[in-house]
Amino acid sequence: MPIISINEALKKINSGDIAPVYFLFGKEKFFHDQIIQKLIETIFPDKAGKDLNLTVLYGFENSLGEVISTASSLPMLSKQKMVLVRDFSKMKISDPDALSKYLEHPRKSACLVLSSEEKGRAKIYKTIQDLAQSIECKPIPEYQAGGWIKDRVKQKGGAIEMQAVQLIVNQVGTSLLNLDQELNKIINFKNDNSTITVDDLEQTTGISRDASVFALQNALARRQLGASLKVSKRLLNAGQNIISINAVLFAFFKKMLIAASLKQRGNNRRQIAEQMKLGDFQLKEIFETMNNFSVKQIESIIVLLHQTDIEAKTSAVLDEPALQMLCYKICAI
Repeated sequence: MPIISINEALKKINSGDIAPVYFLFGKEKFFHDQIIQKLIETIFPDKAGKDLNLTVLYGFENSLGEVISTASSLPMLSKQKMVLVRDFSKMKISDPDALSKYLEHPRKSACLVLSSEEKGRAKIYKTIQDLAQSIECKPIPEYQAGGWIKDRVKQKGGAIEMQAVQLIVNQVGTSLLNLDQELNKIINFKNDNSTITVDDLEQTTGISRDASVFALQNALARRQLGASLKVSKRLLNAGQNIISINAVLFAFFKKMLIAASLKQRGNNRRQIAEQMKLGDFQLKEIFETMNNFSVKQIESIIVLLHQTDIEAKTSAVLDEPALQMLCYKICAI
């Protein structure tokens, strides 16, 4: 069967078109859970049916025989049952032929869901993809994370300011499961539909504009030496290290160098955004920073960050003086 998208899968399930076997693969657990929850809601309209007919197995503790046996048994007081296998890639497939036979003739009264972070390389995984409804649950790229957060908050009946969006992405990353958990904390704390601000983040999640790599990045981008020194100290006191901080700064200035080079070659703002796949907020920050540095200066900063990374990984430098020296050099470049 062809691999279908998350949206297409949700649309089919909503319409009652439920496949007998699903293969969910990919590292974005939020999408796994989204599909699984929608299947549960659709198959079991009442709690009693769910309690009697939903079985959850695990690849690291259950056997393939248990999976096939459970999926082959009849549902109890219901038209359908559901068998969910989490971490399927960790299951030892001792009898691939038995699984192939079930996949070729799955029980119509059962919905078997195989959930795995890995696509799998063994021959049996090719068979699974051929015979099951496969759905790829891959992480979204960084430039889409901000838009996802805004849409997710809107779905929950609220709104969020762009600075708060960018701060969350910088602190939490692009794992949708982690982002959703942070958003739930904030929304539950606010308990209203007012716009989520940076102040809300500080009160509910511990994410602070004054103790984030994002804040340090902004200070350096604007050549604000005093602010960069204060933020760098807060970052280190909060448990971060120079290697991880340097990696974020390197990624930011590398994007800036690419954007500056594209601009130098005659590309306009829209063309740069399309080629680099930048969100609106990222593009705004990069263009504002480009006004403070020439292409040659950005290249020098890239070299400086590369040297700092090597020194931090190969010598016994202390994080605080090394990071503060980095701030001095970037602001003075």
